[in-house]
Amino acid sequence: MLVPVTFRVSEKDRKDLAEQASAAGLSVSEYIRRRALGHPVLARADAAMIRELRRQGGLIKHYALSGSLASKEAVEALRSIIKLVKEFGDDLQKNP
Repeated sequence: MLVPVTFRVSEKDRKDLAEQASAAGLSVSEYIRRRALGHPVLARADAAMIRELRRQGGLIKHYALSGSLASKEAVEALRSIIKLVKEFGDDLQKNP
């Protein structure tokens, strides 16, 4: 059974919480619950990037197992991963 917990924040903090929750695709309540209980909170863009990195990694694994790691497709998948990792790193530096 869920029970309500109430606390007060400034209007600025309320807006910040709403923006952060929206970026993560969560309600404010769910966002606060996850943060308070130490559960991970990823922005939708971060989750999408992680899915794409996994997909590209799967392609590279496929090419490696088939012996065609030097193929045009494998090289393109590696370039894509490098680009995504750079973008992810740049985002982390802007928003630590």
